[in-house]
Amino acid sequence: MQLTSKGRIAVALGLVTAGLFAGAGVSAQTTTPNQNINDDTSTDAGLTRVDSAILFYQEAGGRVKATEPVTSITMNDESGDSLNVKLTADTLTGATPNGAAPWSAAQTFLTPSHTQTSSGSTQTTVTSASGNSQLVTIPGTTVTARQYTVPANTLPVDSGFRDQRYAVDLGYTGTLESGDRLSVGGAFSTERDYGSFSGNVGYSKDFNDKNTTVSVSTNLESDTSKPFFGTPVPLTIMSGNVKGGNATKNVVDLVAGVTQVMNRSWLAQLNYSLGDTSGYQTDPYRVISVVDALTGAPINYLYESRPKSRIRQSIYLGNKVALWGTVTDISARLYHDSWGINAETLEVAERIPVTSRVYVEPHARYYHQTAANFFHDYLVNGQALPSFASSDSRLGNFDATTLGIKVGIRLLGNDELYLRADDYQQTGNNHPGSAIGALKQQNLFTGIKATSFVVGYSFAFY
Repeated sequence: MQLTSKGRIAVALGLVTAGLFAGAGVSAQTTTPNQNINDDTSTDAGLTRVDSAILFYQEAGGRVKATEPVTSITMNDESGDSLNVKLTADTLTGATPNGAAPWSAAQTFLTPSHTQTSSGSTQTTVTSASGNSQLVTIPGTTVTARQYTVPANTLPVDSGFRDQRYAVDLGYTGTLESGDRLSVGGAFSTERDYGSFSGNVGYSKDFNDKNTTVSVSTNLESDTSKPFFGTPVPLTIMSGNVKGGNATKNVVDLVAGVTQVMNRSWLAQLNYSLGDTSGYQTDPYRVISVVDALTGAPINYLYESRPKSRIRQSIYLGNKVALWGTVTDISARLYHDSWGINAETLEVAERIPVTSRVYVEPHARYYHQTAANFFHDYLVNGQALPSFASSDSRLGNFDATTLGIKVGIRLLGNDELYLRADDYQQTGNNHPGSAIGALKQQNLFTGIKATSFVVGYSFAFY
């Protein structure tokens, strides 16, 4: 489910996996004084480094569970040029919110069924982890659809999906005769109902006796959404009928930044990013409830609708400070987009050497965002439909915290074994004051609580 795996858990997964493979993107790297554990691949000239890790991710309440093995291979020559290959595989199972609001009575939903061809015939199958789905024939037709029911006072979720994603990332960084660095790369990922291609190029130049680095990079991406039942028309009633064809979107990202060595113990980085996304950005699996204006009881469910254009901007400031054998990372990020979302992120990590071969690194992250201008917990029957509407909690007003710890053990030579554990929680307005009727007693915030664990091993050889 492309916007489930690529969207809803992307924040939590990204927090865990982003730091696994240093050297990606335009971030500058440097050795740090008094650092006992060397995790900096900028000193790997002439070495081939292999970094493999596996992520285990679980959302509370029996929701999404993910397993993600990743392997990165970086080949460095003596001049400092490098070639990187990263392979990723995701397996996702569990239950995902369908977007409807909870209610004091059971709710039944109808959606197209999965079909598959076997032995020359077409069979309709149900993929349900909890067994709460059944096949039904739509009255007056020969169409077979899938029907599932959620209990009263329960967040409506579609319990039974399984998806797999495979991705390949390639990148090459070379040094020009002037000493400037040019990076090029590309990525491809595929899953049952989604495909993505991207290419990137970056350029960086040193000044001030290599104490200042200016960099710029751009990424172009093309994605195709191909739900198994087709793409629904936005704001039409949820049904078991097969929908329209595939839909595409294009993404252009630009990042410009400067990295400055402030002194022998302090490295600072300032980045500005600008992104433009155009095309299909709606979640084809998600609906929004239309409720009675007095009681709040559900009347029907409409497929959500999102704008086809989105401009994103952010400013990032990062600092790495090494004092008394420890290394502190402190960063802040401000974000704004044309959907009306404003966000702030604060993150801190402290690497503490325990012995010459062991370190611990506690870390914390705080995130806050405002709601998109088309976010609604539900729509009200009798009122004019807006052009765009979504009840996706990722587009709502919420706070999120991540608390975790990483432990690294240096083994023989350049080998390192590391373990990382994270707890991620979103909090929001469970009972908005504007709720109608009996919806005032329902928990309308569908945010995520999740835990994740990473086990990784890194080694280098000539």
